[in-house]
Amino acid sequence: MNTLKNKENFQMNSEIYRLENVPLFEAMYGPGLISLGGYEAVDQMFKGIDISQKKLLDVGSGMGGMAYYLARKFHAIVTGLEIHSWMAQYATNHTPEAIKDDVNFIIYNEEGLIPAQPQTFDIICSKGVLTHVADKRELFRDLHRVLKSSGRICLIDWIVPEEKGPQNDVRPSDEISCKETLSSYQKILADCGFINTTFENESESYLRYAKILGAILESEDFKSFASDTLREILVTSNLKLIKDIESGEQISVRILGSRA
Repeated sequence: MNTLKNKENFQMNSEIYRLENVPLFEAMYGPGLISLGGYEAVDQMFKGIDISQKKLLDVGSGMGGMAYYLARKFHAIVTGLEIHSWMAQYATNHTPEAIKDDVNFIIYNEEGLIPAQPQTFDIICSKGVLTHVADKRELFRDLHRVLKSSGRICLIDWIVPEEKGPQNDVRPSDEISCKETLSSYQKILADCGFINTTFENESESYLRYAKILGAILESEDFKSFASDTLREILVTSNLKLIKDIESGEQISVRILGSRA
């Protein structure tokens, strides 16, 4: 898998994912974050999972907020993986001094693979990013390679109802969301060597998070972070998300599993 193919596998709108938009992201999601729910959602994601002193790979680590939080609160040792080189550099540059020895940030190598030795990590996690991966098999094969034999996966992603079949949707923000069904996701994970997979419905929580974001986007304070045009796009995209969750057309799931 070469670098170009790797970039094409992540169907994200590069127009918004730029360094100058860091204040915008943080106004929407919280310090260092680019996903719904803030640090409450991070705590819920890892509920019941012992990550203390464990080596974690955070796929789609963004500006580093979740990695910092896990290292600081749970004493995890976190490697953040990004497709955007500026994000990895930004996260590196802004790492708090107290956890500099416990976090690092990397990008895919020239072959488009994760630059890590086989069976490096105890836990692989990802929050709000995998929906942008067009070919999940390609990614999960590489994740299986770098996960320890006793390792676990802990993911937050979106799926669609079985009757809809796997879908690629274009959001108002021009991002492509590549969503599987429960059965197609289970097959991908099984084909890539993962076992004991469970899917927990988190839609109630993520509906609440989306409504909180909606209030932020409509607030007067937010107007200083985005042009009227961009704010309208973000509001429209979030309203569609709320509608899709409420109708059951889009389902948030916590995915747990282990390496075969």
